[in-house]
Amino acid sequence: MSARALAAPAGGLGFTVVELLVAGTVGLVVLAALTALVGAGGRVLLGAGLRLETDDMVVSTFEAFAFDVRRAGWDPAAAGAQALVAAASDAITMEADLDGDGAIDPSSEERVRWACSSGPPRLSRIVGAQSMPAAGSVTACRFAFFDADGATLPSPPGGLDGAARAAVRAIRLDLAVRPPGLGTPTARHALVALRRMP
Repeated sequence: MSARALAAPAGGLGFTVVELLVAGTVGLVVLAALTALVGAGGRVLLGAGLRLETDDMVVSTFEAFAFDVRRAGWDPAAAGAQALVAAASDAITMEADLDGDGAIDPSSEERVRWACSSGPPRLSRIVGAQSMPAAGSVTACRFAFFDADGATLPSPPGGLDGAARAAVRAIRLDLAVRPPGLGTPTARHALVALRRMP
């Protein structure tokens, strides 16, 4: 049988070897492009999911922080409970007489501490002796304090003294979180006013 008979069957029907090679190559190129497109779409979807999860975690953290700040200083028995018993740029401790018995139970939710730590980088909410991580993969964490006029109160390395803590009317939390796989951090801040007792 001649090469011509293999290349073109009788009647001109069928494919030549060259046509089959070209069709196979085009099919492989299209398949490779579709695979790359699906991979890129998957990465975008994972990135968007991670961003939404991080944003949700940051919002939940700020809600818990605002809840604690707003009830700090609650003193229905007028026993002299302080809203802030410690205040520094990296940690604050707040108290509230939640059961109205005129005393603060340091092992309960009547004393809450928020602390930024670097090893591992996180923001923790500490209730009594129980530490609960509020946010992990933290790249920035800082507390700032403001007086009744809205002026920033300087926070020395040891934290605010008693007179400065009594002058605090609002607390701001600056927080940035970037979990592994997220290109840019989610950065937010919340300014929450302290309770004013009559």
